[in-house]
Amino acid sequence: MTFHDDEDTERANLYRLLSGLFLSEPTEDFLIQFRDIFGITITNTIDEITIDFMQLFSDAAGHLLPYESLYNYPLLDTPRLWGQATEEVQKLYHAQGLMIDEEIDIIPDHISAELLFMGHLIENDITELKNSFFENHIRVWVPDYCREIQQFAQTDFYIQAAGLLKEFISSDSEEFGLEENIE
Repeated sequence: MTFHDDEDTERANLYRLLSGLFLSEPTEDFLIQFRDIFGITITNTIDEITIDFMQLFSDAAGHLLPYESLYNYPLLDTPRLWGQATEEVQKLYHAQGLMIDEEIDIIPDHISAELLFMGHLIENDITELKNSFFENHIRVWVPDYCREIQQFAQTDFYIQAAGLLKEFISSDSEEFGLEENIE
C-alpha cells in the first residue's frame, strides 16, 4: 500500500491539470478550474483561446507542436516526430504498465502524456523513476517550450499558463535537488 502526503497528491493533480493545456481545445469548465486553482485573470474569450490553441499546438496547423523529440534529440540527429525521446518515454510507460499512446491517442512524447506520467509517478511514489524522468525529460525541454509559447501565443491565457508551467517545473527542480535554475 502506498501512502501519500497532501503535498504529493496536490502536485500530482497539478501535473494532470497542466497536461490539459495541450491535450485538446480548452472547455469553459477547464478554463474556470484553471483560473480558480492558479488565481489568474482570463481576459480572452473562449473563441480566442481556442484559435490560439489551434495555431500553437494543433498537429494540422500548429507552430509549436508539443513533442519532446522536436526539442530533445541527440547532437547529430535532427528534430523529428517519433524520435529517440519518443522511444525512450514509451519504454518507460510500458515498464509501468501504461499504454499512453493507446489510451489517449497521442504520440508518447507529447507534453500532455509526459505531464500525466509525472502525476502517475508522484501519486504512486515511484521516486527513483520520477526523479530520473523529470531530470532527463521534463526538465530538458519543457522550460524552453514554455518560453516559445510565451513568445508566440496570441492570448494572455496561454502566455500566463506557459509561465505558470515554467515556474512549476522550476519549483520541482528545487524540490528534486537539481542545482541549475530554470529561467
